[in-house]
Amino acid sequence: MTRHNLLLLLILSFTITCFRTYSSVIVPVPIDSVDYNRIENKKVRKLISRQKYFGVRTFDEIHPVCYNTLDSGDYRTFRKSQLIHQNINVVWNNLTRQALSDEFDGRIVTLGLLYSKRQNNIQYKNEPNIGIEEGQILFFNLRVLNGIKNLAVALEVTRMDNAEKTIEYCYVEHGDTRGTQKFSLNPTPEGFTEITQYTRYKCNSKLRDRRLYSFFHERIVREFFKTIKIKSECGKAALAENLEIIQ
Repeated sequence: MTRHNLLLLLILSFTITCFRTYSSVIVPVPIDSVDYNRIENKKVRKLISRQKYFGVRTFDEIHPVCYNTLDSGDYRTFRKSQLIHQNINVVWNNLTRQALSDEFDGRIVTLGLLYSKRQNNIQYKNEPNIGIEEGQILFFNLRVLNGIKNLAVALEVTRMDNAEKTIEYCYVEHGDTRGTQKFSLNPTPEGFTEITQYTRYKCNSKLRDRRLYSFFHERIVREFFKTIKIKSECGKAALAENLEIIQ
């Protein structure tokens, strides 16, 4: 083989390698790719468009704004617990592995859109998903005052610890609230589970911060706890888990 042919072969090999590397690069999902016709809630559509207004071009450019200890005095606290008469593993599975469109489908909270950083894709309501995982950004519609008013909120799953049975969500940029929501499960001496929701939050509006947030957040958490409690104590997942324990 001549030096000329060897040089051509090396160039061709380098070109193919570069092409394969380039083709394997994950292309971030652009905000413009959202099909707004598949999102029934106007406020959720508006919140997604707001990201674009502030210069966010792709979903991976959306960042969380978690509770900040440097200005902790500006944050307010919410805490609520619920006893569930079921094994902690059953409750954890119901909390993390259920279809999110079912888990967040109550009178107050409904899922509008989900973006997965790990899978780099968006999922609309009622599309199959794998449950909760770190890196998901969830867009919700909140139906308050019996539907007279609707609000949109987006949260990112920033931590999920299977060993400690803990999930943390942070609000995302360009929303009306910043802070962190934490769900934690703890076993009781009787073999049951106590689920606790602990939130540190700060709103842009003082009225929303001092009066509205805690009022509606308490009802949202109460509805969510009720859903998890019913599924864990009476659902098929609980029955299946009990059968595995017996076997």
